[in-house]
Amino acid sequence: MANAMWIYFDDARAGGAAPRLYSGASEIIVARTQAEVLPALEAIRAGVRSGSHAAGYLSYEAGYALDPALKYSARDSGGPLLCFGLFDGFVSPSIDQLPGDPDGAMVGVPRPRIGPEEYVAAVERVREHLFAGDFYQANLTFGCDVAVAGDVLAVYKRLRRSSLAGWGGVLRTDELALVSCSPEQFFTIRDGVVEALPMKGTAPRLTDADSDRAEAEALAADEKQRAENLMIVDLMRNDLARVSETGSVAVPDLFRVDHYPTVHQMVSRITSRLRDGLDAVDVLKTIFPCGSVTGAPKIAAMQALRRLEGEARGAYTGSMGWIEPGGDAAFNVLIRTLAWRNGATVARLGLGSGLVVDSKPRDEWDECLLKGDFVRREERQFDLIETMRFDPSEGIVELERHLARLKGSAEDLDFRFDRHAARNELQAATFGRKERGMVRLLLAKGGAMAIQVKPFDDPEETPVRVALAPLPVDPGDFRLRYKTTDRHFYDKARSESGAYEALFVDPDGHVTEGSRSNVFVEKDGKLLTPPSGSLMPGVLREILLEQGKAVEAPVTPDDLKDGFFVGNIVRGLIPAKLA
Repeated sequence: MANAMWIYFDDARAGGAAPRLYSGASEIIVARTQAEVLPALEAIRAGVRSGSHAAGYLSYEAGYALDPALKYSARDSGGPLLCFGLFDGFVSPSIDQLPGDPDGAMVGVPRPRIGPEEYVAAVERVREHLFAGDFYQANLTFGCDVAVAGDVLAVYKRLRRSSLAGWGGVLRTDELALVSCSPEQFFTIRDGVVEALPMKGTAPRLTDADSDRAEAEALAADEKQRAENLMIVDLMRNDLARVSETGSVAVPDLFRVDHYPTVHQMVSRITSRLRDGLDAVDVLKTIFPCGSVTGAPKIAAMQALRRLEGEARGAYTGSMGWIEPGGDAAFNVLIRTLAWRNGATVARLGLGSGLVVDSKPRDEWDECLLKGDFVRREERQFDLIETMRFDPSEGIVELERHLARLKGSAEDLDFRFDRHAARNELQAATFGRKERGMVRLLLAKGGAMAIQVKPFDDPEETPVRVALAPLPVDPGDFRLRYKTTDRHFYDKARSESGAYEALFVDPDGHVTEGSRSNVFVEKDGKLLTPPSGSLMPGVLREILLEQGKAVEAPVTPDDLKDGFFVGNIVRGLIPAKLA
């Protein structure tokens, strides 16, 4: 599955636990089928007993392999069921010491994959099971699509601000990325003492302090919420009793209310002492998945949810955690979690709530959406830009390429875009124009468009003077690949240089692009242009590559000493020299 993986565990609460970064795995253990799950867990156990640290995650669907009664409910999760690395140890850099600028990440609003009517119908089917006595609680979930762009650590840093979660972190492999802002501990083991903190019961945070305090007090006193929480406490007490010393299971903290930026959460605390000879792998095999995300009784609820939920959960409601050679361990519940394949621009966010006989479907729908507010709060506000050349004899040059690029950007970044309407508005804006000009289209998130047309002049003399500048943002910054109104760092570099253009040099010493143009170096009859990646895919560059006049190749500052070209579709190729 992967040749490399790293995992960062982070407690964002004030005075929280020290972070842990695991990287450089000596071995990566992966299970893709149900038959591989138990052997993979045994391989993890063997690695820990030989002195390695283990860290990784299990998807929700891995739970089907842990009880024979669930054998015929198993489904494909669409990715690994389990992925753990074995490491020599870990380091503890603070979040600020890690690369990734939150302003260089984009996270869209959650868009449910089902509508409220479909959800209400599913709730009613759950209620039929509840009234029939098949189970007395079920945690019904659904998936949402969330547009994402930028480096995975930048995405996490952005969401971290609106969650301040105690059980968050990031996992990255060659195949996938997980960003978790989970507030829920699954279990910990410290010196043989097991602790679980099941979370069940949610209320919104309010801006007025007195009203917010009253909301928290109402949650603490809510009989329905307390009943739901107690059901899961009882389930997890029974689960833990199977791996604990007789009589050691206790509930020292019941129905406490914890506070997060967007929600209040009801939490209870269960403790026990692990039986001699058992370890964290035994605990996982016995109590995974967490009862707070299944229902009670667990097996009956999981069997029914398999039929009632339209898609696999994947990482959502699974668990991410670590095990030390000495036996200590910590695992979260993967809620408030985004998961996506590397290179994808859409992540999956799962949302759900616990249902009992007196649950009100519309209230449950609202509670699910409330749990996604930590994402909604970090929505970026910017417009997309498309800059084009108008020629009286040709109209807008390469119009279809521009519309295609804008359409792709809109799809990636979750903007509404009507290609037909854009074409009509552009033609109307340039109708009857007799002079060549520069056309600038601005596209807002909701689909509104604004068009500016203005004349432009060629450079007074060539070759133009071009300055070099360090790349001012992280190479993974999404703004390097999409043309947006959030481009102050481009314009600042050019204005401060005093030159016609500023070219950026990345941390590896390679030239990437200019503040408003791509760069080309002539060699052996070809134009060399920096490879795709952390640069804007210019329309002129695209044409030259298609025609075979340009090829992608690394470019360094030394390659520019004898002259080069900068270019875009508006002004074409312009001879240039270093300032």
